[in-house]
Amino acid sequence: MEDREIRAALDLHWAASDVDDFEAEHQIYRDAAVLEYPQSGERIRGRRNIQSSRAAQPNRKRFTIRRIIGAGDLWVTEYVLTYDGRP
Repeated sequence: MEDREIRAALDLHWAASDVDDFEAEHQIYRDAAVLEYPQSGERIRGRRNIQSSRAAQPNRKRFTIRRIIGAGDLWVTEYVLTYDGRP
C-alpha cells in the first residue's frame, strides 16, 4: 500500500471506532491479526475475535485524534481515549 492509502485506512478506522461501527473499525486488521495488551497480559488472535472482544466491552468509548504520523511500515496515532465521558 502507498502512504496515502494507509493514511486513508487509518482515518476510516478511527472514524468508525468513534461511532462504534465495529464492522468498519475492524476492516483494517488481517484475519490473522494478534492484539496484545502488555499491561494485562491479554492476547487476542484473529480479526473476528478482536472485533468480538471490543463489541462486548460495556464502556462507551470515544476517540479524539491528536495526530497521525508515519510512512512506509511505521505509523503512529496519538489520541485521547474517553470511556463513558472520562478521558
